[in-house]
Amino acid sequence: MWRARKKRLPVLTELDKRGIDLHSVRCPLCDGDIETVDHSIVVCKHALDIWCKVFSWWGRGGVPYVNIEDLALDTGQATSFVGKIIWQAVIWSCSYLIWKNRNQKVFSNKCWNAPTALNEIQVKTFEWIVKRCKAKAID
Repeated sequence: MWRARKKRLPVLTELDKRGIDLHSVRCPLCDGDIETVDHSIVVCKHALDIWCKVFSWWGRGGVPYVNIEDLALDTGQATSFVGKIIWQAVIWSCSYLIWKNRNQKVFSNKCWNAPTALNEIQVKTFEWIVKRCKAKAID
């Protein structure tokens, strides 16, 4: 998430800025727009499908963001400190898995199974929370 917020992910537009000769800078997943960090993680139709599932899981409406910065700063409407931390873990794990999916498509031509994406996000979020939490037992 840190690299995404600093625009330091190697998306096609960033590689092009560094003088790397590319066939195209269009999104390798949707081919609908130029691939930027914001497009890849937040607004690409494939990413947006996943975000809609995550926001629905948390009982929130549609995804109100068009850039990674606003998404990263979202507190999930949580009032407690723990709730904000858990939502942050959800945002980070979802962003990580969307980026991982993008790379699998680019380098291995494998597509993420969207129906199981939410389950994978839930498992990854739980794993991250359990590994980082100082509590002895978390269900």
